[in-house]
Amino acid sequence: MMKRLDGLAILFLVLSGIVWGFVGLYRLNLVEYVFDREWLVRIVYVLFGFAFIYHTISWRASCKKTKTKR
Repeated sequence: MMKRLDGLAILFLVLSGIVWGFVGLYRLNLVEYVFDREWLVRIVYVLFGFAFIYHTISWRASCKKTKTKR
């Protein structure tokens, strides 16, 4: 279960990086372009945010585990 959640979080992080890259380079918001509904766009951005928070927390936890093993 956690492997799937980790993979999903990384996928959302990569997608959000691509989206913000397009916003910065071309002023094209791919999320708004793909999803026409405002509520759906908000959900996608919330998922991007949750993925970032989850990945940051799991990364810090794995860093603490490797420090204690030494």
